[in-house]
Amino acid sequence: MMTQDPYQLTTNYKPLPGVYDELFDEEGQIRNKYKFLVKSFQELGPAELINRRRDADRILRENGVTYNLYQSDSPEAKERPWDLDLFPLIMESEEWRLLERGLNQRADLLDSLLRDVYTRRRLLTEKKIPPEILFNETSFLRACDGMFDSNHFLAKNPALLFFVCDLIRASDGKFYVLNDRVQAPSGSGYSLENRIVLSRIFPSMYRDAMVHRVAVYFRSLRKSLNQLSGVIGREPVVVLLTPGPSNETYFEHAYLSGYLGYTLVQGEDLTVRKNKVFMKTVEGLQQVDLILRRVDDVFMDPLELKGDSLLGVPGLLEAVRSGNVKIANPIGSSFLENRALLPFYSELCRFYLGEDLILPMAPSYWLGNAEHNHIVMNEPEKFVFKTVSRTDEEEPVTFLELSGERKDVFLEKLRHFPKRFIAQEMIPSATVPVLSENGFRPGRAIMRTFVTSSGSGYQTMAGGLVRVSPSLDEFFITSQRGAWSKDLWVLATETQKEETLLVPKSDQISISRKSSGVPSRIADNLFWLARYMERSENQTRVFREATYKVLQLEDGYEKDSVQNTLKLVTHITNSYPGFLGDDATELFQFPFQELQNLATNRNLVGSLAFNIKGLVHASKSVRDRLSEDMKKIMLNLEDNSHLQIHSYDQLIDFLHKIILNLSSLSGLSYENMSREAGWYFLDLGRRIERAINLILMLQGMIRWGSFQDKPSFETILSINDIRITYNRRYRGRVDQESVLDILLFDTSNPRSFAYQLDQINQNIKFLPGKEEKVTYAEDRASLQLYTHFKMKDISILFAKEDPMDYVFTWLEELHGHLRNLSDALSVRYFNYTEEQTRIGDN
Repeated sequence: MMTQDPYQLTTNYKPLPGVYDELFDEEGQIRNKYKFLVKSFQELGPAELINRRRDADRILRENGVTYNLYQSDSPEAKERPWDLDLFPLIMESEEWRLLERGLNQRADLLDSLLRDVYTRRRLLTEKKIPPEILFNETSFLRACDGMFDSNHFLAKNPALLFFVCDLIRASDGKFYVLNDRVQAPSGSGYSLENRIVLSRIFPSMYRDAMVHRVAVYFRSLRKSLNQLSGVIGREPVVVLLTPGPSNETYFEHAYLSGYLGYTLVQGEDLTVRKNKVFMKTVEGLQQVDLILRRVDDVFMDPLELKGDSLLGVPGLLEAVRSGNVKIANPIGSSFLENRALLPFYSELCRFYLGEDLILPMAPSYWLGNAEHNHIVMNEPEKFVFKTVSRTDEEEPVTFLELSGERKDVFLEKLRHFPKRFIAQEMIPSATVPVLSENGFRPGRAIMRTFVTSSGSGYQTMAGGLVRVSPSLDEFFITSQRGAWSKDLWVLATETQKEETLLVPKSDQISISRKSSGVPSRIADNLFWLARYMERSENQTRVFREATYKVLQLEDGYEKDSVQNTLKLVTHITNSYPGFLGDDATELFQFPFQELQNLATNRNLVGSLAFNIKGLVHASKSVRDRLSEDMKKIMLNLEDNSHLQIHSYDQLIDFLHKIILNLSSLSGLSYENMSREAGWYFLDLGRRIERAINLILMLQGMIRWGSFQDKPSFETILSINDIRITYNRRYRGRVDQESVLDILLFDTSNPRSFAYQLDQINQNIKFLPGKEEKVTYAEDRASLQLYTHFKMKDISILFAKEDPMDYVFTWLEELHGHLRNLSDALSVRYFNYTEEQTRIGDN
């Protein structure tokens, strides 16, 4: 363990020979820029550093910061918690200014190149690159040709709004460019989250270090997006287009949409009508002015690009050509990620900008060029080989890791398809200090920087995302390979003022109490989030009651009552035959395994864990709509649903935790969410599901003849949390009529059927898109449900010759009306039907 001795943190830190080290200089001394930070960390002591590590992990976990890893054996991505090293990488202002100038120059170069590629193509006529690089590469989209000429707005404004650049520091201390990410670059949200976490756990250290603020970058980005939209006189409608929750950086998409104040959408949320892009909301179609995309080029328009794409919007390119919507970055920019361009950037910079590259490229060679091929194949072990296209499934590889048949196969590929590959000289990346239990240890790092356009050109974020390999032997440093992250602190020469995204006083804000529009998909997910939430809570209450009764049976509790409650478990989970099977005798004697399976098996349809999984999945689709407290509860629910249960005591503890989390979630959604369109769909889902659950429980107990004795009455009263009120009201007496009355007709009971109908009718009135004197399908369905219920009361039900059979049939009819209401809401608000045009009619 670490001690309190001066600089003990560095005792075990051994830089690699021949490699630039960020912490130690050539003489083995701590660099001046790090002395304050190392001293501050050392003064905290080992115990406190461990506490700060736990605090950081807790904040990241509570904020839901994840990076999804794609598994070769599974179509679904696996969430990985975000790993943040507490010790930041430091750069002084003078050193940073050189990088900043180089990155801004690179932005100008890429912007000029992008415009030229899709207009005059001077780089071909002047023979600056081989034609094969352009025309044989799928990243050049012929459908985008002439885009900048046909669109007047794009012709006079920067084409490239932002990009990211990956840098590596070589042994000489200089930075080299590894590659650029342009079409849907990620990392800025993670960088912001890293900064927020470190500033919270080291507030004094962060303040005293005088670190440049990263909020300036996001303020410039939002301002540039507003300008790019071309909207004057009102707030532009900007959406952030994401591939969805399975994408590796979905956390960042949801995080940035909330931070920048934009609506998070998926391709299915958008539609093109008359060459304009609209967002399909429950209020109706809302025209979109600008799309900030996190979807790659080829998936953006299945009509003109990749025909089987479900991530884009058919007709989007034509809307862009017409000037009715702007895209950041523009479709077609993926060509700038063509690795075959890397060897030619020095010449291209002189060609377009008339100056040398400030930031040199890592020496790169395109194997389609005979001279380049000869240089590389003379000493192939010096290079890392990559495919020209990022979409190619071929992994980067070095000859040092190839041998035997693998090497022969790869050599064959290079001989037959040289134009598919580039070779990049292997530059040993600089080492950086990583905080561990035994002090600092070295790790290899690359740095991702972020650039956005501003009113006077381009602006670089004064910070960045540093990725660190977990092993010094790892040459490829990527998040998919398990790299950790670091924050990059750029030190200022004077105290920094606080920067936020708040609108300056000079800009007038119009007061509004109207929602910005709820996409139909979001409303659908809110509706089902509430239904899963209510279904899970009801199941948990039934499970808890059953478990209590099983334990009480050992003390002589009524056997029939226990068996009836266990039957109810099978009924509400739809896990037949279960406790209702002909051979259930053994299950009744030893029910634990069945209860355990139905409570915790996430893959068993209908189980409690399965429904909690559905709840968590729905919440991830509306993550940008949930408060921080609700996200934390969702995280607790997900954690609790993975608990291992081996005893009744553990099962009861598990159920208690689930009920507390679900009750907290319900309370937050009811008390803290504004009454906008989304909330009414959430509450409708809750009320419909609660009414259905009550029907299912009553029907089940009536079906197997258990709704006739005191223990069964007490069971259903306890499950619905109304037993105390009932006992106080009836002073211990109990019968069918009074129990049904309090469960079905008593509007003072918030779990009664009547109460749910009252809330449903109120919510229906506030749904969007309604005109006066027009009756909609959901209005009719709600009225039919309400009328069918109100035509009965407890006296009418028990005036029948066989009241329980009559109640069972009546409940089934009410269940049908509830399904009709749910279907009516889905058809009108959740399922947008496109206008159909028959082709070929006269």
